[in-house]
Amino acid sequence: MAIPLGIIINRFASFRNIVLNAGSVSQTIPSLAMLAFLVPFLGLGDAPALVVLTFYALYPILRGTYTGLESVPPECIEAADGLGFSNFQKLRWVELPLALPVIISGMRVATAMTIGIATIAAFIGAGGLGDFITQGLALNDSSLILLGAIPTALLALSFDYGISHLESQLNHRKTKLSKHPRVKEAILVVICFILLILVGNSFFKEYINKRSESVVIASKNFTEQYILAELMAQLIETKTPLKVIRKFNLGATDIIHQALLRGNVDLYPEYSGTAYLTVLKEPFNSGNEPVLNKVRSAYKEKFKLIWLEPFGFSNSQSLAVKKDFAQKHQTHTLSDLALISNNLRIAAPPEFLKRADGLPGLSKVYGLTFKKMMQVDPNLMYSAIENQKVDVIAAFTTDGKLQKHNLVTLKDDKDFYPPYHAAPVIREAVLISHPEIQETLAPVLGLISEEKMTDLNYKVDVEGLTPAEAAHQFLVEFNLI
Repeated sequence: MAIPLGIIINRFASFRNIVLNAGSVSQTIPSLAMLAFLVPFLGLGDAPALVVLTFYALYPILRGTYTGLESVPPECIEAADGLGFSNFQKLRWVELPLALPVIISGMRVATAMTIGIATIAAFIGAGGLGDFITQGLALNDSSLILLGAIPTALLALSFDYGISHLESQLNHRKTKLSKHPRVKEAILVVICFILLILVGNSFFKEYINKRSESVVIASKNFTEQYILAELMAQLIETKTPLKVIRKFNLGATDIIHQALLRGNVDLYPEYSGTAYLTVLKEPFNSGNEPVLNKVRSAYKEKFKLIWLEPFGFSNSQSLAVKKDFAQKHQTHTLSDLALISNNLRIAAPPEFLKRADGLPGLSKVYGLTFKKMMQVDPNLMYSAIENQKVDVIAAFTTDGKLQKHNLVTLKDDKDFYPPYHAAPVIREAVLISHPEIQETLAPVLGLISEEKMTDLNYKVDVEGLTPAEAAHQFLVEFNLI
């Protein structure tokens, strides 16, 4: 598509500025924002990733094609005219062979760019090496980050070297290539064949996954979610013939909720308070009916989603400070913090800074006004407060890292937060087709206390177990597998 468009704007100047300017602007759109925008329309997985990768690869090839055709020496065009070549013959036998090295150069840039962007697609469940990077960030595990980053860099360098070698050969052997056009045709066939294999393999895997008896289990992007998702996955794998497809680390609540509604995800752990405030957008303190009951009935009526029984603990949000800071400033509640917040710095995940049950709501109720706000990954907050880059971080009451970093959570003395009971959320259609899922998960529901969940998080965040290992230990301890 990019090469024909490059040829068109070379021939028709009236379209040139519009197309080139639009292409330049398109490159300024953040790739992660584009992926998030496409998820409601294309769902999770390969489809939005392929669209975004194609989108960002177009402009370098388009620009390379246009620049290459513009750089063809005028005397070559005149010679072709003198020989009576038609416009197509000039393009086929003169312009494209001479422009090919520059076109290949554009492909070289596009390839390096798409390899880098492909890792970001892990945030929407597209898999690949980006999974290692995002999981490494979530678990603060540098070895996992390197496991994804090093092969990605080597892949980019390998493709860059291969394409640059081809570019060099084209620059030095234009004559040979023009005498043997089948060489160029062979190169084109090989490229198309490789693309066909890659795309075909992707759709084949998706087809097999959909046709097989499987359940897709998802999670958000922090330790506790990984552990809860693994608990469910391992129970279902052990106790039923269903194949479990893991789509962990899907990021924000809105993304994972939309994936559930579209059928890209079947089951994941959610919190009643998050569902109540963020998904249902209910006002605070609306009535005496328990939040979980409201959420359960609203989800079934509006979304055809079923909330199973809670896991047994509530993971409320709060703000945390160093213990010595709390003692020095006599800060034990959020009201205490509000008195000195205008001199403090806070680090929090993007969701916390935007959501109604995050900083905006806290600021309204408690009058919090921080000197500086840093938007960071949930697990990088701890490095920030440990290195004294910030004074306050967003935290959860079951977070295993609180003990490691000598932090204390501040009491919500005005009862701002609703209960955050963790529970599995499953599509009603899946539960009807596979009622054994509810029976399989029943033994673990109500079994996990707040202390036990904190201990599981600690084992992963501090002791270095993987979420799968921590989940397996728990299930073995309680004779569930």
